[in-house]
Amino acid sequence: MSKWTVPCVRGLIGDRVYYSALLRADQIASRIEPAHKIREAKSLDDFLQRKLHDRREKIAKYLCTRSDRFFNSIIVGVFGGLPKWLPFDLHKAASDLAIDKDSLTSDTMGLLVFSGTEHMFAVDGQHRVEGIRIAHDKCPEIVKEDEYSVVFVAHIDDKQGKVQTRRLFSDINKRAVPVSNGDKVVIDEDELNAVVARRIYASYRHFKHGDLIANTEKEKLPEGDRKHFTNLLTLYAVNKRLRQLYRRVRGVPEYDPQNVTAFCEVVTTFYDFVVANIPSYHRYFSSKHPSLIAQRKNNRNLLFRPAGLRVLCALYVHFASQDQLPRLAQGLKIMKFESPGGVFDGVLWRDGKVGPRASDRTAAVNLCAYMLGLDIEPTAKLRERLAEVLRNDNYTLPDRVLQPPEA
Repeated sequence: MSKWTVPCVRGLIGDRVYYSALLRADQIASRIEPAHKIREAKSLDDFLQRKLHDRREKIAKYLCTRSDRFFNSIIVGVFGGLPKWLPFDLHKAASDLAIDKDSLTSDTMGLLVFSGTEHMFAVDGQHRVEGIRIAHDKCPEIVKEDEYSVVFVAHIDDKQGKVQTRRLFSDINKRAVPVSNGDKVVIDEDELNAVVARRIYASYRHFKHGDLIANTEKEKLPEGDRKHFTNLLTLYAVNKRLRQLYRRVRGVPEYDPQNVTAFCEVVTTFYDFVVANIPSYHRYFSSKHPSLIAQRKNNRNLLFRPAGLRVLCALYVHFASQDQLPRLAQGLKIMKFESPGGVFDGVLWRDGKVGPRASDRTAAVNLCAYMLGLDIEPTAKLRERLAEVLRNDNYTLPDRVLQPPEA
């Protein structure tokens, strides 16, 4: 694009320099891009972009039909080059108007000169930008005189710069309105569980750069999904449980690279462990063309559902904390998980349906631990728990797959 200039007011908050300006609809439509260049994986941005469809048409209609229309400021990140700042000298004007020069803030007003090579995206206001873009196409004569308040913030296009910009995006969105859990995992830059969930999503070798992980609003895969191993929210839930095995470095924020790298290793070790020791996982992830048709039919193998993965994670944490991972590895190779006829029958699996309650998962975890000889709760209490879940007062515990370790 060609060189262009915008009158601005320059300000400073903390360590951030920003520039307040006014842009027309055509300038916003042609110059502000989607925010995918700050995401760890394009598919994570695609998840956010899909949600724009919920509101952008309504915003466009609002702009095209309401004479009393008004917006708050759109915050725009600038990357791919820094525009040049040319401040106005206000002291002469102050002298002519007999204004006290000391009352003027130095270098506050001026021109922001863009070379045309910069790229811009909405850090806050993506819905408004998309609505303006549609309105500019549908009713250009109505919105052509509109001037929209825009705040430019500098974005450094490197790894640390992307983190800082994502954190700004996260801070603004989290503090402005409550966000859904799905959005939180995608944008949060402060919580270690969310940061590492995205890192695993994008870089764990078996997940094919996130292609095998779904982005969903709820921790549930859609009926009929035969492509995705699990979803991002389940990766996040797994991380929350795995945090029991990790102590963050003291004296630094939990999002510090030391913590992110170290916790990533903990999480990666878990996934490597289950892939290596569960035959169905090993076959699936080793295949050049992985298919879940057989595993998902009637929820035959719940290890390929979010509930089953969370059970595995809970077992892993329990056995790891007791230094008994070799026992878990042995048991996972021989325990029958497929239903009907598997360990989850009646507990998590009922006539092809997945038990939705957290208490069902707890019962499944405790039953698996019992069968592998490393009890989580006394056998009498476990029998009572399962009798209640199964609604069978005469329930008896099955035979163990592995006997308890010798004292």
